[in-house]
Amino acid sequence: MPARPGRPLWIRVAGVVVLVAIWVALWGTPTLGNVLSGLVVVAVVFWLFPGGPGRLADEHEGTFRPIAAARYAVYFAGALVLATWDVALTVLSPRSRVAEAIVAVPLRSRSPVIATMVGNSITLTPGTMTIDVDDDGERTVLYVHVLNLSDAEEVRRDGRRFEGYAVRAFGSPADRDRWAAAEAAERADQEGRR
Repeated sequence: MPARPGRPLWIRVAGVVVLVAIWVALWGTPTLGNVLSGLVVVAVVFWLFPGGPGRLADEHEGTFRPIAAARYAVYFAGALVLATWDVALTVLSPRSRVAEAIVAVPLRSRSPVIATMVGNSITLTPGTMTIDVDDDGERTVLYVHVLNLSDAEEVRRDGRRFEGYAVRAFGSPADRDRWAAAEAAERADQEGRR
């Protein structure tokens, strides 16, 4: 498997070693058979899914920021707890009125990585599920099924919050610039309405 341009061979070897170590740890016993089967599985996965740095357009190549990623995880955990509580109340309420709907959630980022993270975060939050993604190259729109809709704008704001945390934690410089410009325009628009 030839190394991709811009990605040193030692990084690819380190990736293989880490994945084989995880494979062996999952089997629980470091035997020669487990190591060899791990190498085969890793080779097949790399062949089937040749992702990683260098596969996306430069504007979509993100950077991992640990502190922002921790904030993303904390926000997600809080959203998970609140949504779980809301779904539990809805299900256990004897006269609950479920108001299902599908809400379009436009994203500011054009990165497929950010769209995937936001879509997965929404789907993993009880009561919501991303059911479709429309990406025409200019903008990405997630279509989200909501179990108990009270306000479509609130669903869009929640999606933008997830996106904001994802862009700050994993976004490319282009995504961060686009996000900052959109935030500034939104603030100016709100101040203009006052």
